[in-house]
Amino acid sequence: MSDIAEVSSRDVGSWSSLVTDFELAITAQGLKAHTIANYSRDVSRFAESLSGLPVDRVGTADVRKFLVDLAGSRSAKTVHETQLGLRRFFRFLVAEGKISSNPTDGISTVRYKVRPQPTYSPEEVQRLLRACDLTTRPGVRDFAIVTVLYDTGVRVGELVSMELPDWDRRHVSVDGKTGVRIVPLGNASLQAINAYVVRWRIDGGKLWRGERGPLQSSGTRQLVRRLCRAAGVPDKGVHAFRRAAA
Repeated sequence: MSDIAEVSSRDVGSWSSLVTDFELAITAQGLKAHTIANYSRDVSRFAESLSGLPVDRVGTADVRKFLVDLAGSRSAKTVHETQLGLRRFFRFLVAEGKISSNPTDGISTVRYKVRPQPTYSPEEVQRLLRACDLTTRPGVRDFAIVTVLYDTGVRVGELVSMELPDWDRRHVSVDGKTGVRIVPLGNASLQAINAYVVRWRIDGGKLWRGERGPLQSSGTRQLVRRLCRAAGVPDKGVHAFRRAAA
């Protein structure tokens, strides 16, 4: 959390202490770590823009000015998300009895258009799988990777973190953006992984390999680009498998 003005309103507390209390409250409510970090950052930036104004003297005009200034350099989506953080922060202060009214009330939330994100169609996935030459080691591996990406929707960082699955429980542990989690595997994934493990003689360590060692995120992206060229499918990136799986 960035440094913010340590100006106290006699009965309310400093901005820093209030933001800390807010972080604890939303952590206890179960918000995701990145959401907590974003909300705390946005409230801190707002506090810095006020030049030491105590929190109980903040008005709607102060909030509007901050959002207008923000809109001059940030996207509508960013402004929208900042509004959500400020709204939640001031609602927390009202609930805690720190302030009597919420200065974000009456401010309409900024609207923004969500651009459709690219995804692979089932037909395109089938073309990618058919482009894998199952008579070769790389082809067996590529087939297994595409199958697992489409079946599970894991992120590329989670994919390369995999080790051998738990065959009996039919799942695999991954470590990525949201931490360590267990991902269930369908029949197609289990069969494809088994064929790959046998062909590559994988008996431990990182699951996915290249000829020079464990496969990295960059190598996975290159693999997908190569398959897309071979299959005549537009390259939409590895993350498009996650959208397709969803």
